[in-house]
Amino acid sequence: MREMSKTDKRDFEDRYSACFVDFGLKTVTGLLIGSMMGSFFLRGYKKWPMYIGGGLGFGMAYSNCENSLNDYLLAMNPKPCSIKLV
Repeated sequence: MREMSKTDKRDFEDRYSACFVDFGLKTVTGLLIGSMMGSFFLRGYKKWPMYIGGGLGFGMAYSNCENSLNDYLLAMNPKPCSIKLV
């Protein structure tokens, strides 16, 4: 059987820089979608749908970034800590 998920070979710096791109794209996309929804479905231009869309985009990007960085950091093989008593 084939493995369902491929292991991610990126290092920490690549993941960290990808997080900034993800934050920008998802926040701007959320702001645009929110402003379109606010102008199309509400009478006049309302700002609160734009703020909600931007917040949702920021939250999704934060969650993706946290998962990506945690997967990398938890996959490292830490040395066991041993305390020597004198």
